Amino acid sequence: MKSFTIKALAVAAASVCGSAAFAGTATVPAGVTTYAVEALTSTTAVTLPALSYKMGVARTSAQDFTVVIKPVGGSTFDGTVCNSAKPATVAAAAVNDITVSLKRASSTECAYEVDITNAAGSDTNLVMNFTGLKLTAHSLASGGTEKVTVGLWDLGETARIDNSADLTVTVANAGQAVTILSGTDTGTTANVDDTNGPLFGFVAQNNDSATTAAAAFVVSNNPNGYKIADGVTAYDLANVNHATKVSVTMTGDFDGATLTNGAVTGVSVAPMNGAAAVTVTGTTSAKFDLLPANFNASTVNQVVNVSFVASGAKSLGTARFFGVSAVVDSVVGADETVANSNFWTWDANAIELRSAFFNNADDFVRFFFQNVGSAAGYSATCQAEAGQTVTYGTAKTGTLINGMTMVLAKDICSFSGGKRGAITFVINAPAKNVKGVFQQAVNGLSAGYIPLERPYAGKTY
Repeated sequence: MKSFTIKALAVAAASVCGSAAFAGTATVPAGVTTYAVEALTSTTAVTLPALSYKMGVARTSAQDFTVVIKPVGGSTFDGTVCNSAKPATVAAAAVNDITVSLKRASSTECAYEVDITNAAGSDTNLVMNFTGLKLTAHSLASGGTEKVTVGLWDLGETARIDNSADLTVTVANAGQAVTILSGTDTGTTANVDDTNGPLFGFVAQNNDSATTAAAAFVVSNNPNGYKIADGVTAYDLANVNHATKVSVTMTGDFDGATLTNGAVTGVSVAPMNGAAAVTVTGTTSAKFDLLPANFNASTVNQVVNVSFVASGAKSLGTARFFGVSAVVDSVVGADETVANSNFWTWDANAIELRSAFFNNADDFVRFFFQNVGSAAGYSATCQAEAGQTVTYGTAKTGTLINGMTMVLAKDICSFSGGKRGAITFVINAPAKNVKGVFQQAVNGLSAGYIPLERPYAGKTY
């Protein structure tokens, strides 16, 4: 058995333990590129960022080698660019002179021969940059991540060099470039004291006037600068080569807006640049298109101002909710839908209490109200059956004291035929303060009670 000096053993141990320090590294110096899903399909040719390999071992002039780069996970290369992606020839340097030639090119790999052309060989500062590799099938259009592997072999590709296995490098990922920002405008309040009638207009506050309520939603135009397929240019809604339009649908209750020839015209929008024509279908859907000219350059948010002009002819209720969705019509990628389901909500300086049935037969048919807050005014609206008309009495309006208030049904309204109908009370008080019930005890018989309903949820319920 051979014996070794302590010094020899130490040198050998250092050589083994330190071998990992000499392993080559594969990186993407400019960073992983993020592509806009709106700019891609699964087969759009995508230019990858430059891939760099730094040698971890020195090579002599007789130790030429092979570099094999492969896509991962079923993705494929554009083999036609393998040759143009090879590193440039380096000559007349003290060391690290190389010439790189293409060995193989296909959809599954780009393989290169690297010849060490300097008689002094190369050292661990030898860097090879592969620029312009392309993927032709990938997962980026669905927001996936793409990787490649890099392996170094001897010329015969029978033995590995520099690393004992392929190195895996993340080169690309993808994300949604366009969104509608979340957030809710809660600054609109229907006014129970409107001069045209209770809740016929708005409280003049924030950006609202007595007749016009205003809000805005924001289309975020690629704030992170995600790229199109060339890997350099940012996707941009203002670029006609990237998107043709953004088709917007605003949903909510547009009843009570101004009308022209029976159609709702009191809803308008004002993009940051230019104008957009609004088409309102019925009273629940408003549609318009934002064109590239309406947008500022990529990374700038697009503010879309919305206005609702009240007709002043009917109650707007005590709560409304508006949402917005938009279809991004991309030139290359699939159409994408972005949305904010609740970008604008209204409340009121009043509440509503309703009953789908009441009658006004005699003095034993009454409404009782409990008010735990300050005295509050009310106004009642009666609905009759088909073919009948309503005549209002002295109790159409009144005051609910702090405590209990009783109101005779027959004093509120009467009908041209029959004794029954439906009713809505608008009360100038917070929802938490007032409750109501309808009492029916015709001819003094045993009483029945119907609690009045609050039709709106949230803080007005």
